[in-house]
Amino acid sequence: MGRERAYGIRGYTSPDTDYEGRDRAVIRTWTTTVEPTTEPLTLAELKLRLRITECDDDVELGQILTYARKQVEADAYRRLITQTVAGTMDTFFDVREIELRLAPVSSITSITYVDQAGATQTFASSRYHADITSTPPRIILKTNEQWELTEWNTPNAITITLVAGYGAASTVPAAAKLAIVEYARSVWNGCEGATATYQRLVSSLQWTAYHRVMA
Repeated sequence: MGRERAYGIRGYTSPDTDYEGRDRAVIRTWTTTVEPTTEPLTLAELKLRLRITECDDDVELGQILTYARKQVEADAYRRLITQTVAGTMDTFFDVREIELRLAPVSSITSITYVDQAGATQTFASSRYHADITSTPPRIILKTNEQWELTEWNTPNAITITLVAGYGAASTVPAAAKLAIVEYARSVWNGCEGATATYQRLVSSLQWTAYHRVMA
């Protein structure tokens, strides 16, 4: 593999950005900036699966539901319900392609950067291709175009904002919903069997062996 440049760790164990050779950068870490307005499962559906009939713990169970969904998203490198996320890079370096380690992506909202004068600018969408059909999605610089120079000493000078997720709860894969239930079960009951089942479900969702969770 070509040269690799990493610019720090945030959230997970993978670097935010790898610069693989001189042609491609990979953004691995994403931060949700606009949260989903719903969950893949309703609270009533989760309680039914966990065989809980009382209402005394509804607030805590609601928190567990959201926590479980976020854990599935992090482990599978996916987003389940429509949400806005952002990833950062320090510099465009000499790359032609930026690989987005996140799926599914429905649209690229913007690419902004801090220019050499310290001002935030938007890189025009007419200057790049947004390949959101492939997994992982890619941003590819168009022929005869060049990335703009950034302020070298500014960390995370480039921000890519996009919309990710399957859409409504009805479109979320069944394996993802089952994984949410199993993770919630392990949190609620401390059930080790649920953890093993969760790992198998998440492995079925991951789209690259690079991120495979081993049961």
